[in-house]
Amino acid sequence: MIEIVNDIDGVQFAGNDIEYFIDDKNDIGEVYLDGNLVFQSDNIYNENDLQGKFRESFTIIKEEQING
Repeated sequence: MIEIVNDIDGVQFAGNDIEYFIDDKNDIGEVYLDGNLVFQSDNIYNENDLQGKFRESFTIIKEEQING
């Protein structure tokens, strides 16, 4: 289970799977939670850039691994 909160407006999201997607052609990064887009940024060149920008806007308040 993953819970994140948008630091700007306080909106919370919860899900099981977070994915980072980089569009190398357009230098756009996107973060998906359970397949739903929760964050997008331009001028992204690698996953570290995307994770850094994401953490500037969102806080991960809970992250648990589900074994099974």
